[in-house]
Amino acid sequence: MDKFRAYLEAKDLVPRTVSTQQKHIKRWLQWLPVRVKDSRYSHLMDYIAHLQAAGTSVCRINKNLQAISNYYEFLELPNPAVSIRLRGQVQRTVLRPIAVDKMDDLYRVFEVQKVRSESSYFYHSDRIILGLVIYQALEMGDFMVLKKSHVDLEKGCIYVPHRKQRMSRIIPLESHQILQLHQYFIDGREKTKREASEMLFSPQAEDYHQLHWQFKRLSKHVKKEAKTKLDLNIEKLNHLRQSRIAYWIKQYGLRKTQYLAGFRTIMSVERYQNADMENLKEQVKLHHPHK
Repeated sequence: MDKFRAYLEAKDLVPRTVSTQQKHIKRWLQWLPVRVKDSRYSHLMDYIAHLQAAGTSVCRINKNLQAISNYYEFLELPNPAVSIRLRGQVQRTVLRPIAVDKMDDLYRVFEVQKVRSESSYFYHSDRIILGLVIYQALEMGDFMVLKKSHVDLEKGCIYVPHRKQRMSRIIPLESHQILQLHQYFIDGREKTKREASEMLFSPQAEDYHQLHWQFKRLSKHVKKEAKTKLDLNIEKLNHLRQSRIAYWIKQYGLRKTQYLAGFRTIMSVERYQNADMENLKEQVKLHHPHK
């Protein structure tokens, strides 16, 4: 179960959600009459009926199904829960998008925190990581597989490798990112004394707990910078990623956004489109209350 927890944390889920999903899986495994690898769609239907008989709400049943889906993907087994959700609730899996110009402003005013000498790699990589979240919509799991060779400064792009939940893709870099990555290669990595490593962000990318700590620390600092300097409310780093994806949909359409974000299905992209439409409806009501 510890490995499953690490898998969930790599998906950038908050600690409370990780703990809840672990509990859901423990109950599922206790109920399941066969081994996990022998389970079938019929077992999942029987389990839903079992939860309904116990008076479990639609919302909680769907949370169980999401946990089960994550567990089967973690085990790399055929996933019977991937497309099953009960109707009767409204799910808002995507936060309200932040305007692209506000994200530009945030990146411009962001100041890196000072760190202890033994964590100097945070200091040299925090801004680069923030940029890759804002402009390339990368997730924490992506940073654990990025290598130095995946950055092509001459072509101005970055290759993001395939991993369990995402497809590989090549994403253009902003001009200011090219300059900063170049400086990082000749200065930042040398100062952290990790030049021998092939990982782009070393040593933290070689230790999940170190990278998770950096993300947690960076997220807290970004929220503070956004509120203090721009009066902008940022929920977490993933809020910036979601906002970039919503902007890509407007800029490029669904199919190209699917590629850039590394999504396996077009349905994953449509969630972001729906979130942006809900935001538009709220703005219309705000400015035109009688419509």
